[in-house]
Order: sequence, then structure tokens, then C-alpha cells
Amino acid sequence: MSSLEDVFSAINRLRDAGVVEDYAVAGATAVLFYAEPARTYDLDVFVIVRAADERELAPLTGIYDWAREQGYETEAEHILIEGVPVQFLPTYTALVEESVREARVLTYGTVPVRVVGPEHLIGLALQAGGAKRRERAYQLLESGDVDRVRLRDLLARHGLPTEMLDGA
Repeated sequence: MSSLEDVFSAINRLRDAGVVEDYAVAGATAVLFYAEPARTYDLDVFVIVRAADERELAPLTGIYDWAREQGYETEAEHILIEGVPVQFLPTYTALVEESVREARVLTYGTVPVRVVGPEHLIGLALQAGGAKRRERAYQLLESGDVDRVRLRDLLARHGLPTEMLDGA
């Protein structure tokens, strides 16, 4: 039976093959590394695509080609890696790109996995907006894994509100 460990190994192979420059696990799956897990349907992975792919109309083509070569099926925008729906998202803002470049290398089982840090997850949640994401941001803030000075700087640099830090 496949596991998330197998999925993370496959994503590492994607990077090692040079299909993407780098990656970082984001969204609800990333939160599970720092706080209480949230229900999620898929695994979100931010990717920095190769410079040549960045200029294409479909910058994720290389990833879908790689997936097909590996025998992975697609379902809508997801690639089913070891049965897990994985959505690859190109870096689309400066904050997203920074979150990938500064991702933490953690382990899941025995596999190293690049994971967006909690400060960036909070910033991304505030940037995306919505009650569910704000709730996730507060959950992370209360987890004890957040460097509040670093978070305040990150939010200020990206023009995001810092009110959640007042009195916290």
C-alpha cells in the first residue's frame, strides 16, 4: 500500500530530474507538520518551474509530461501520485516564490520533504483571504512554532495586515 512517504519520494524525484527548480508542500498538508491537521482532499505543492517553462502559456507541461512517463494518471488538475491527488501550482506571487525558496526541509517517515514554513503559511493564508484560511492562520500562530518577529517582518514586506499579532 502506498503512503504519503511514497508521494514525497516521487515529488523529490521530480525535482531531482530537473523538471522543476524547486518545490514546497503548502496548504492543509503543510499545516500538519506544525499544528493540528485539517481535512483536505489533495496535496498542494508550489513549484518554481524552469525558466524556459515559465515563458510558456502552460508552464506545468513538463510536470504533466513527467507524470505520464512515470505512469501517473491525471484527474482534472490533479496528478494521482501513488493514489494521492497532487495539485502543482506555479509560484504566482513574490510571497509564494519566497515561501518555496525559504521552505524548511523536514522529514515524513524517512523521506526529506520541503515544507512551507509556518510564518509563510500564515502570510499565504492572509493573502488568499477567507474565514477558513484566517482560522488556519490563527491555529498556526497559536502552535508555538511561529517566530513572531520574522512573521511581522514578512507580513510588512508583503503588504499584509499585522493586526493578528497585536496583543498576541
